[in-house]
Amino acid sequence: MTRLVLAIVFLLAVVVEPTQPARAALAGLALLSAYMALAAAQVAIAWRSWWFDLRLARIAHLVDICAFVAGVYFTETNNSDFSSPFMAFAAFLLVSANLRWGWKGIAATALALLFANSVAGAVLYMLHFDLDLYRFSRRIVYMLVLSIVMVWLSSDNLLAQAIALADPGGDPGERRGRVLTAAMAQARQALGARGVAVALLRNEEPLVEIFQDDGTATHAMAAPGDLSDALAAGHPATLFDLRRGRRIELARGEGFVARTGPVSMPLARRCNTDEGISCAFSTASGPAELLVWGMRDITVDDMPLVEAFAREIGLALDREEMALLAQQAAVSGIRNALARDLHDSVAQFLAGTLFRIEALRRWIREGNDPEGEIDAIKQALRREQVQLRGLIDRLRKGEDGDRRTDLAEELDALLVELAHHWHIATRLDAAVRPLPVSIELAYELRQLVREGVANAVRHGHCSSVTVSIAGEAEALRLRIHDDGAGFPKGPVPLRPRSISERVEALGGQLLIADASRGVTLDISLPARMAA
Repeated sequence: MTRLVLAIVFLLAVVVEPTQPARAALAGLALLSAYMALAAAQVAIAWRSWWFDLRLARIAHLVDICAFVAGVYFTETNNSDFSSPFMAFAAFLLVSANLRWGWKGIAATALALLFANSVAGAVLYMLHFDLDLYRFSRRIVYMLVLSIVMVWLSSDNLLAQAIALADPGGDPGERRGRVLTAAMAQARQALGARGVAVALLRNEEPLVEIFQDDGTATHAMAAPGDLSDALAAGHPATLFDLRRGRRIELARGEGFVARTGPVSMPLARRCNTDEGISCAFSTASGPAELLVWGMRDITVDDMPLVEAFAREIGLALDREEMALLAQQAAVSGIRNALARDLHDSVAQFLAGTLFRIEALRRWIREGNDPEGEIDAIKQALRREQVQLRGLIDRLRKGEDGDRRTDLAEELDALLVELAHHWHIATRLDAAVRPLPVSIELAYELRQLVREGVANAVRHGHCSSVTVSIAGEAEALRLRIHDDGAGFPKGPVPLRPRSISERVEALGGQLLIADASRGVTLDISLPARMAA
């Protein structure tokens, strides 16, 4: 259609201007009229068949270049009043070459235009025709600059179509189906299509998911077969006609490539369509395909837009996948943290309580008064109940990061409690008092000390534990030393799992010194944790 408009404008410009054609008037008008008729015929062909539109594209492009050069011969003159449409014609040829064949087509067209225009100008000059060399040379320079810019834009994919998918709303990671449904509806409306389908082959599953929108959104699963094989193989954006065995592919670096022969489009057969545009794309979870059919006046010009929709749908699905993975990672982190907290507090406290009950039983058998120990156990249970309520509050509301507490005072009180609970001697060495830290960090360090003391008593059978805490320039150091039997000897050194996971979650390091008498846990946390 643009070619026909340019042909009409060119012919009218020559007819209206009294000084044109500058030479061979009848031949010039006849040639421009014939070119306009050819442009009209090509519009009719393109309107009826996208296949012949592309197959005749190279011939039509060559005719355009010839018409351009002939126009130079018939109209080029020294008359500065005539406004030549040559630059608009050249720009049309370059843009048309880009849409059809990419930057290589632009480069070939530019070289042909520059060469033919230069030869035509040289012939006119040698034959002593009326010619404005300055204006003619300036136009050649403009054409050269325009060609370079077009090649650069096309080679850097700066002319690629860009679209923005509408946000379907909802929480990211939980709206995969809504994203696909909204994207298909948007593509169907933008392309004027009767139907749109997306097929997804997830890497961990053999089945193929098929989302379809032909006025009604549907979701189905397909068994492995031709469709899964086609998705795994992939293909570029393709305009196809199954009945006639024709297809046009939008190949990278080559532009549109026409092919004949049997066409395999399993998704199209499933959607009961013989003609449409299909484009494979990739997602983080596996290969996929976008199919669009039922468009009025379907042409190769629709293929870049379908490709753009496929690309954006793939990116949208990847964003949903990333959001889902982030949610799963957060849930897993919360679950692991909760497991550590329950192990380091409730489980270890119950184990210690069992020890105390056994000791109480022996105490009663020996004829001693149990009232004092029973009261002590009751007090310990009350304190543990308070600790458990605090844990539940942290899960419900989170920790107030702006609140701070004296770590030395917190550990002093904790070690007194642990000494009574486990019937051992405990001591705190604090190089700095007070040592203010956040409530959250104080809780984590208390849990480390509780677990360390419990392990030392239950597995090392220690009688005393010393805890040292110091705030240094680059680290906050916590040492837990006991006089127990140490870790069991084996080919692989043992590490306390809960303590290791908690230190790693805090971004710190854990060193273990296992001597013949006792174990030392040396924990180093970044200084920013205490800030």
